[in-house]
Amino acid sequence: MTPEVGDIRGAPVIIGAGVAGLMTALHLAPHPVYLLSPTRLGTEASSALAQGGLAASLGADDSPDLHLADTLAAGDGLCNESVVRRVLNAADRAIENLMDLGVAFDCSWDGTLRLGLEAAHSRRRIVHAGG
Repeated sequence: MTPEVGDIRGAPVIIGAGVAGLMTALHLAPHPVYLLSPTRLGTEASSALAQGGLAASLGADDSPDLHLADTLAAGDGLCNESVVRRVLNAADRAIENLMDLGVAFDCSWDGTLRLGLEAAHSRRRIVHAGG
């Protein structure tokens, strides 16, 4: 059975219940939103190929410019550089916001975020929660 949605009175419709969709809904709170997901919340919200990490240039040997270069090289001409730059410059604050909400990212023995190396990244910049 597919529920029918009538007059949504101008409320935003968020498609996808992954981290991005749920964070968008949280940022719009307390205003009402419609969150569309093909499955129940908390199940199968990300693609089967997602590795479950977030990338940010947090390491002492890293910078947003190095991260940008890696991303553009991996995108092989398909990336909009200004959009990529905006996303990368906001990544560290997004991780801080998630931590403020209680996300327990993996940390080293000294309490600093554990940074992983994956895919086309030339520096350790992937944070995981339970991974």
